[in-house]
Amino acid sequence: MVQRVLSVNDKAFVTADLDYELPQAYYVDDPKAPPVEISAPVEAVPAAASDTASDGIAEDASAENGVSNQLWKQIWKAKQGQIVVVGIALTILLLVFLFQDWIVRYEKWYDRFRFAFLTFTLFYIGWYAQAQLSVVNTLTLFSAILTEFHWEFFLMDPIVFILWLFTAATMLLWNRGTFCGWLCPFGSLQELTNRIAKKLGVKQITVPHMLHTRLNVIKYLILFGFLAISLYDLGTAEKFAEVEPFKTAIILKFMCDWWFVAFAVALLIAGLFIERFFCRYLCPLGAGIALPGRFRVFDWLRRYKMCGNPCQICTHECPVQAIAPEGDIHPNECIQCLHCQVMYHHDTRCPQVVAENKKKQKQAAAKSGELENVSKQPQEQVVRFVKPETAQSEK
Repeated sequence: MVQRVLSVNDKAFVTADLDYELPQAYYVDDPKAPPVEISAPVEAVPAAASDTASDGIAEDASAENGVSNQLWKQIWKAKQGQIVVVGIALTILLLVFLFQDWIVRYEKWYDRFRFAFLTFTLFYIGWYAQAQLSVVNTLTLFSAILTEFHWEFFLMDPIVFILWLFTAATMLLWNRGTFCGWLCPFGSLQELTNRIAKKLGVKQITVPHMLHTRLNVIKYLILFGFLAISLYDLGTAEKFAEVEPFKTAIILKFMCDWWFVAFAVALLIAGLFIERFFCRYLCPLGAGIALPGRFRVFDWLRRYKMCGNPCQICTHECPVQAIAPEGDIHPNECIQCLHCQVMYHHDTRCPQVVAENKKKQKQAAAKSGELENVSKQPQEQVVRFVKPETAQSEK
């Protein structure tokens, strides 16, 4: 018998038949023996006994809740080190967003920081802490809200719980990019492998804008399909959730059936030519997080009036093509990589900044020229004239 968790408060037990037969030596074949009839009389249960039994069931349920409460607390104590490390990382990430206008001015240092943070996300949060969020978590939460919600079931994995809280808060403040662009281990794996591909000279494919916007719809259709199936049977929805390669690439580290490995590797290969291919078009988790992003509180991605018309630099260089040719940033597709903000402050690549710098240089040159002209003019000399009478009286 195998136990399988279907939701936070629903479990299924599946029996697996084994090819086993009792050895012949243990059989006794007696054809003269009469058949044995086994009958178990059903005794009526008194009302008092029934009440006692129901009280016992209630006590068992309360005891089980008490055990689960103690269990998640013990798990949190055992993972205090991981909680501290992840808490520090989330604090640093929050500071980056709060002071992004100053940080992105240092292009090289910011790029190194982003590379280091993505590496931390992949190796520590993903492969070590096994804290890869999944659409299954969303389906489980959706099912729990419709049935019975118990916090203790979600507190069993502290790192996943902390990431969910941070993601829920920041997606309302900014958008989905805080998780998708920084805290998703599989997304980090895609971006890091794409960086290696670019270093090796792999030519990148730019999807036409019209086709790109149509392909974006696929991940939302997958999400709505999962939600519909989960209303019927959460276990079936979890099986279809294998479209996410997270369990294969992050949780199991590619140690699973070959067809799952082949699917995950195929997505990574596609990501070598189209950066974050899975994130763009197929990720149902990203779709679920993107929907509340429409109601974000802040929009700190700064733009100039000339962005999109005539300047197209950010449109062409956005790693996930989240910037329309008109210059507008689509919050549902933005991963908050802040590359457009690096360009916004760039001294040599942003036309607006270049024009402003030239204007300042001309003004400075004009002022310095005026000062030079003033310095070349003959200096006025103060001459003091003394009357002769005054001079003689002084003698």
